[in-house]
Amino acid sequence: MMSDDKLNKTPVKRTRKNKESAPEATPSSEQAVLESRPVVAEKVPIRKQKKEKLAPTIKYFGTGRRKEAVAKVWLIPGSGKMVLNGRTMAEYFCGRKLLEYHILRPLIITNQQKVYDVYAQLSGGGVPGQAGALALGIARALLQVNIELKPKLKAEGLLTRDPRAKERKKYGLKRARRAFQYSKR
Repeated sequence: MMSDDKLNKTPVKRTRKNKESAPEATPSSEQAVLESRPVVAEKVPIRKQKKEKLAPTIKYFGTGRRKEAVAKVWLIPGSGKMVLNGRTMAEYFCGRKLLEYHILRPLIITNQQKVYDVYAQLSGGGVPGQAGALALGIARALLQVNIELKPKLKAEGLLTRDPRAKERKKYGLKRARRAFQYSKR
């Protein structure tokens, strides 16, 4: 058994001993240096920082897929701002108006353009595939907002996942249907 002295002892925090310290500066020059520097808050390691809890907001979620692309979409009541992987829609889709039109279609048809902010996380596939996935994700999130929007979205074909995908490669061929070049001699 351990004695009471060993149980009651608290661990002693060990610190590094400073190696030879630099020669002390005169108080007047030290104060001048300190006053000229901007005040910087002490950095706390990230793992010890507590995350600030945001005010509870209403979020509506929808997932969209097209070809190999996946879009996770959140609708939050706001002013119509779009943030896609941390960038604006114009930056992300490089100003391709046709893709922007396809993305905004669910919001335009339901007259919700200036009512909700769209935050999306896009991954996989190419740019047009991601645009199609985003449109489907927005449409599905709008259904969570109001189920009465379903007939409008359904009539425009915005709730249907496009089943077209890349055909698998076949053996004996270069791709799905492309044969190797024929050599006569």
